[in-house]
Amino acid sequence: MTTGLNVCLDKSRLKTRDQEWYFFSALDKKYGNGGRMNRATNKGYWKATGNDRPVKHDQRTVGLKKTLVFHSGRAPDGKRTNWVMHEYRLVDEELERAGTGSSQPQVRL
Repeated sequence: MTTGLNVCLDKSRLKTRDQEWYFFSALDKKYGNGGRMNRATNKGYWKATGNDRPVKHDQRTVGLKKTLVFHSGRAPDGKRTNWVMHEYRLVDEELERAGTGSSQPQVRL
């Protein structure tokens, strides 16, 4: 395990050695009326890599999966780390047709 993960495990109230954790969080938009998400922290930022990939159930797309990598420091000089996070969000076809976007993401770290 990495040192960073050991620190998180030591601070966790849930005593587990699992290296895969799930979180639900509210969206934090970078700008009030924009579509960009704020993924910055005090120690760095999460940067999206690649394209969103569909999550399917019975041949129907029910959500999207985005891969993010943590960079320590400030952009654009942040240093890439080995921490990877997968963000999942449901796709509501009615909302997509209306142009209002997707629902809250679930995050796997």
